[in-house]
Amino acid sequence: MRDLAPRDLVYYGVGALFYLAPRLLYALQVQDAARYRHRPSTLLVVNHKRDLDSVIVPPTLYFNGVRPKRPLWFAGREDMFLRGFLASYQVVPRWLRRLLHKIDLTAVLAALRILPVRRFPERTMAEALHEVLQAYGDRPLAEVLAPQEAEPVVGLCGPGATLSAALAWRFYDHWRCRATLRGFAPPWRDVLRERQRSVVAEQMRALADVLDRGENLYLAPEGVISPDGRLQGFRSGLRQVLSLVRVEVRLQPVCIVYDFMRPGPLRVLLTVGEEARPGASPVESERTVRRALAALHVMTCTQVASHLLWDLLCQGRTTVEASGFVRDVLDFAGALSRQGMRVDPELLGDRGHARVSQWLSYATRRGLLTRRGDTLQPGADRMLEAPATHWRNPLRYAANELRSIREILGEETRPEAYASEPAAP
Repeated sequence: MRDLAPRDLVYYGVGALFYLAPRLLYALQVQDAARYRHRPSTLLVVNHKRDLDSVIVPPTLYFNGVRPKRPLWFAGREDMFLRGFLASYQVVPRWLRRLLHKIDLTAVLAALRILPVRRFPERTMAEALHEVLQAYGDRPLAEVLAPQEAEPVVGLCGPGATLSAALAWRFYDHWRCRATLRGFAPPWRDVLRERQRSVVAEQMRALADVLDRGENLYLAPEGVISPDGRLQGFRSGLRQVLSLVRVEVRLQPVCIVYDFMRPGPLRVLLTVGEEARPGASPVESERTVRRALAALHVMTCTQVASHLLWDLLCQGRTTVEASGFVRDVLDFAGALSRQGMRVDPELLGDRGHARVSQWLSYATRRGLLTRRGDTLQPGADRMLEAPATHWRNPLRYAANELRSIREILGEETRPEAYASEPAAP
């Protein structure tokens, strides 16, 4: 075996850790992993549900037993390459975030073969200031920023305050606002606008070069974690990469689903689709990928039961019989399966009743419904709460998952008891 460079040791070491840890912590089920053949110039397109996706999916595909293997590169958010990225996680205690603010992950990310991609809607003023600092040096803040942006920091640090002083920890939260060219002094706006075009072009070219070299690229075309359960619209990265490659590319769709409204370890279902050829145009390829990801989505009890209870609420139903609801969930699962959608075997087999009962227990504990004997009362206030994230509003999040997938696939058949379209709540 050839000697491994330090870069390779990091790559394989972290990959092995990510491969083993989810299998110890979660109930991971993988279907058709061998469809990923590590063939030249394969573009892996993956939906994006949680940060956990990037821990589970890549090593599962890379260590899938198929040989020979090819290097796997990743398109990653650009702000990961900035010093202090780890401090952006609000769930971490503030004292620890202050320490994390000093950490620069660039070397590690490079070793893991992650390439930066700029995300415009999420780009912060902190990122923009870091870019000016790195590209043009430690300029006076009053020179770079518009007066209304510079004044708060200059007032605290003095008239000679520079970019590095403004990016100190004490101002960390101040610069978390969205970046805008209007925040910069007029002479800098054209400079940064032109630089932005150049940087994005270089980033897209770097991603396309991976495929041109015959290596494989992992891309989440939604560009951001789904905030409400729906398969989000794709950003322009997928189209741009496909328009730049000079070789024939293989598209490999991969879908990850979380069956989280249940007791015990988080259940994760990962499905690898068949290879596909790009369409006649990047836009057509995008449609092909979107539909392929939707078709790979496994509908679990989390999605099916949530969808039906959400429908009841939208129809103005204030109570429902528990035993009848269990039957309706199983009937709905069967109807979806007959339509050709992927449905969790748990719902189609002998364990179906027990699984729906587990879902009811979860929903009751979370306050999504109240149960008195055989009568269920949906908790309207709790379910209408925004945002519809999987931790704040799990039922609405899961209902959105199923609804968006059916819209993409064009499936409208539903059990007769729920035949009417839900009214807006």
